[in-house]
Amino acid sequence: MSDTSPLRRHFLVGATVLLTPLLVLTTPGVADAAPTRDRADAAAGWLGRQLDADTDVVQGQFGPDYGLTADVVLALDAAGVGRTTARQATAALRRNVLAYTGGGDPTEFYAGSFAKLIVVAEAQGVPARQFGRSARSNLVVSLRSLECGTPRRTDCAEVDLGRFSDRSQFGDFSNAITQSLALIGLDRATAAGPSTASVRYLRTQQCDNGSFPLTFGATDCVASVDATGFAVQALASVGSRPARVAAQEAGQWLRRQQNDDGSLSGNGSRNANSTALAAQGFDALGLSRPGDRARGFLRSLQVRCGGPAARRGSVRYDASGSGDALRATSQAVPALAMVTLDDITSEGARRGLPTLAC
Repeated sequence: MSDTSPLRRHFLVGATVLLTPLLVLTTPGVADAAPTRDRADAAAGWLGRQLDADTDVVQGQFGPDYGLTADVVLALDAAGVGRTTARQATAALRRNVLAYTGGGDPTEFYAGSFAKLIVVAEAQGVPARQFGRSARSNLVVSLRSLECGTPRRTDCAEVDLGRFSDRSQFGDFSNAITQSLALIGLDRATAAGPSTASVRYLRTQQCDNGSFPLTFGATDCVASVDATGFAVQALASVGSRPARVAAQEAGQWLRRQQNDDGSLSGNGSRNANSTALAAQGFDALGLSRPGDRARGFLRSLQVRCGGPAARRGSVRYDASGSGDALRATSQAVPALAMVTLDDITSEGARRGLPTLAC
């Protein structure tokens, strides 16, 4: 079963997910840059070496993991390293748009996958309307066709006006993270940006305490650090006054959740993914002090010179070493580099993959 199977689609765009470690092959023959003491660069260099040498994508237990491959590209671009590696991985994503956005089935359309690919395209300087040669190469048109309440999407409930919702026989796994990615992607890729309805839809999901839930439509508004970190970045990027106010309220909620060591918690532990997303939210709002504290916690999880050589530079999921270091590192790099999803670009990126100076 591939990573894009319907039963695993909800893992593709999420951040804090506890999974069995991926079976990743290091990439031989990738040129290393000079050793570095920069934490983001060293982590990104480690990430780039985890791509499969034959396919240029992350190979997981269930086959190619295109969502995580997209995260690796964004991390490399955020750190400004691994230019060649990021381009090769992006080319692989362009060859596999249907596999990622529909699980290989032309009748399936996954909103979060389209949204994340748009962010990758914009970061890489590749036209989001010509992403590969498949029938789905126009990512913008495909994503907009999934927005509820538009002329091309009339099958949604009235309460979902503005929601980017999956078309799938297996159910709708769209959530606050996918909606946030859609707003960011359309803000970057189009002159008009996301529709007013789509921004309003995300904003109206906000809990009374300022946080955002991961799941839409639940009876109780259950706060999620990860969803709130994404939502802050999205609402801060679109520019309208109500969106900015909502982002600021969410940012204050994140500040209240920050632990003494700078971390934030998700899945019952103080972890890199949740902390990194909160850091990006803080950065989007110009909240430097909590952002710096969050980065301090991320650095405490990084494998340094005393660790195994093959893992140096990577970021552990949590202090116990549980979880998936590849996912944790891909999320941590942009936060360590102080780059939000709205600002990631490959412009000026260096070719090689740095190693940690020891």
